[in-house]
Amino acid sequence: MRSYLFTFLLAVALGSLLTPVAARVGRRFGALDRSRDPAIARAGGLAIVGGTLLALLLLSLGFGPVRALVRYSVQELGVAYLGALGILVLGGIDDVRGLPPRLKFGVEILIAVGLFLGGVRASTVWLPFGIVELGDVLGLTFTVIWIVGITNAFNLLDGIDGAAAGAAVFALLAMFVTSVSLGQPMVALLAVALAGATLGFLPRNFPPARIYLGDAGSLFLGFSLAILAIRGATKGPAIVAIAIPVVAFAVPVLDTLIAVVRRAARGVPLFTGDREHLHHRLLDLGLTNAQAAAILYAVCAAFALASMLFLNPNVRGMAVVLTMVGALVWFAVRHLRVHEFYELARIAQRGLSSTHAIAFNVEVRKAAQALERSRDWDDMVGLVARLFATSEFDAVRLTIQPDVPGAPRREYLLENGAAVERSFAVREDVWGVHIPFQVGRDGRVQGELAVFRRYGRRPLLSDVNLLVEVLRPALVVAAGRVSPPAAIA
Repeated sequence: MRSYLFTFLLAVALGSLLTPVAARVGRRFGALDRSRDPAIARAGGLAIVGGTLLALLLLSLGFGPVRALVRYSVQELGVAYLGALGILVLGGIDDVRGLPPRLKFGVEILIAVGLFLGGVRASTVWLPFGIVELGDVLGLTFTVIWIVGITNAFNLLDGIDGAAAGAAVFALLAMFVTSVSLGQPMVALLAVALAGATLGFLPRNFPPARIYLGDAGSLFLGFSLAILAIRGATKGPAIVAIAIPVVAFAVPVLDTLIAVVRRAARGVPLFTGDREHLHHRLLDLGLTNAQAAAILYAVCAAFALASMLFLNPNVRGMAVVLTMVGALVWFAVRHLRVHEFYELARIAQRGLSSTHAIAFNVEVRKAAQALERSRDWDDMVGLVARLFATSEFDAVRLTIQPDVPGAPRREYLLENGAAVERSFAVREDVWGVHIPFQVGRDGRVQGELAVFRRYGRRPLLSDVNLLVEVLRPALVVAAGRVSPPAAIA
């Protein structure tokens, strides 16, 4: 345990000392965020990587156990180290020159595939009904999705000062505790070294930031966490090793999933950036960057602690975690105003109630065909009245008005399948759709069908477009064939 403590403290010190150096390197090579004045270097990843490697190297010179674990990690994770180097270079180029999102995503996929072929792969996945063994095809798919997804989850979270680095510290510490408990010293050593270097960098990244992680730093942290989690899942008890990182990474993972759902619901390309992530919405509530970061830290810490429940998995632990996830999603939808989820809920409700909506839409089409055979005015009005007898509208009004100055207007309220000649006073708590049409062969009489509905009712499932595009033309044709009421003919 002393090796872990020395590694952590040395990594904290080195990460802190190397952060100003990384900032100067970033300015030297043009890795700058010029949206701030003065521009801020985007090179924090160099301090984290440098602090981690130097801490492990220096301790390897004096501590035999650390030296043995480092050698073992190179043998076991040599291909992962190459992948991490590739991710770091990819992010660095993006920080300096900027790369198209699709190109970055494509390179990340190639690196993930290379890791799978090199033996760093997910072989099992934990689901609520049990552990599922993955074959080659599913294993490759899951490995790529996991590595690329977690890598980009921390990159997306890096939208405000200190968010991604702070979340990574809590996730890495959770991985450290898990690895020690499961007897995986190599994963524990790497996790604690990364956590220490990131913590050393964090004070200068906390609002107001004097240096940013940059894509190199955020992608590297996400990639490292994804690899450590896969390694833990390979060597530890499946339910424990798989469930803990999933819960520990809950905030960046949920933020990414919400972003994917949000963009898919809008039909927007997934690579399109926006300012609607969880941290941006916290800022929209009027919080400062420091307050938003503190809230994210608290939530990340809570999930990191909750992930420890899976060291002794039971139903109670699962219930606690699911409750926390549900509360986070509810808070995001309710208070952070993720409007796309309201729309998805409305679509789901429409799906569950689709039989009634479909039935009414079918009746609209049938009524339009029947209107073509209507014999007189009463027959036409009766067809329309019966159509709306079981509709979702609170009131339906049929009005006819002669195109003659001073001529009286006649109003029919369609109720219970019949037309009652009386007026309908439109109240302030009612909205309506008005559909005008001509009445009579000479077109001198104007008609209007209006449907009304109170505010505050459940979402309307019936397709109003059908009333305009299908029913109205049928009314025009029918009203042009039959004679209007005798009193105004």
